[in-house]
Amino acid sequence: MQIRRVLTDELKKAALLAEDVFCADGDRYMESSFPALFQAGISHSYGAFTPEGILVSFMGMVPVQVQSGTFTISAYSIGAVCTHPDYRGKGLAGQLLELCRQHARSAGASVLFISGDRSLYTRAGSVVFGQVSTFKLSSDIAKTLHDDHMHLTYRDLLPQDIFAIAHHIQNQYAHIQWGLGDLQQCIASQPIANINKQQQQIIVAENADHQVVGFVALSIPYAEDSSAEPIGSVIEYGGDPEVIQHLCVEAMTHYALSSLTVRIPWQDKALSDLLLEEDVPVTIEPNSGTLLVLDDQLLLEQTGVASFLASYDIKFQLEDDYVLHTPSGSYPLKDASELYTLLFDPDAKLADRLDFSFPTVPLPYMYGLYFI
Repeated sequence: MQIRRVLTDELKKAALLAEDVFCADGDRYMESSFPALFQAGISHSYGAFTPEGILVSFMGMVPVQVQSGTFTISAYSIGAVCTHPDYRGKGLAGQLLELCRQHARSAGASVLFISGDRSLYTRAGSVVFGQVSTFKLSSDIAKTLHDDHMHLTYRDLLPQDIFAIAHHIQNQYAHIQWGLGDLQQCIASQPIANINKQQQQIIVAENADHQVVGFVALSIPYAEDSSAEPIGSVIEYGGDPEVIQHLCVEAMTHYALSSLTVRIPWQDKALSDLLLEEDVPVTIEPNSGTLLVLDDQLLLEQTGVASFLASYDIKFQLEDDYVLHTPSGSYPLKDASELYTLLFDPDAKLADRLDFSFPTVPLPYMYGLYFI
């Protein structure tokens, strides 16, 4: 068995393998849904090949930069991980993961974002991370939120809205760094809706000056699918919080949805507060997927935490035992996972024991328009 990087002209084989594994119902959507993995470009993915050159195991990997405030996190996203049934149980995926880790480290990435929580990843050290508020808007609640004082008009996305959509995404405190080409590709490929066996719709709001002041991207049932429950979810949003709230209500009315799920990262507090004021039911959950840290010190540097700690003469001992040393005392951590909880979870229990306010690092919701 040969374990190596998948070459660009071999990506078609990878797409076919992924579709054989993930599209059991015959609906072949993997290649079109994940162009960053399967279409022409620089390949960062790894595979296992038989002596005859047949690809039997694949781990897709795509470089990504995450903007968190003024800091940029260099990372990779892992997805479309699959092995032919005849070759499972041979440790191939574990070998691929190790090569992916080495590749990402050598590129200067500090973390891997993984679209899954299989034991394959958790054994290697991946952990859940961050925090999102998951709101469930019902049709009854939506009726109480109708308010025309903003004088907005709503319509479907047009191609010429691309600059406005990019602006609203990039204006979020934490977001994926996209070029316009990448953003258009992610909108068109609609991976989340395809996985949900639904359709993607994007609605924008215009003010009286015909400026696009917000948008929501949705995963909703196909209109012709009479057997599907009329429930949907918000994939991505951008704009003023009050505008986003009204867009969600408009979407429920326009598509006759009985419920709509809205997942809001913890740092988008203004939007969460609006929904909490209306008594919309909410649960607190981790960000989707898992996170595998490649280099603790590099992660602290890329998130800006290292410079913050240095300014207060605080040091992290990152080898052997994890200990936070401050001028007034030392705080041992149980393990690496407690460090990552402290970094990304605003309700980390350790933070309550510290004699200073630890800077929680905001991350975008990772199962949005960008999904690997």
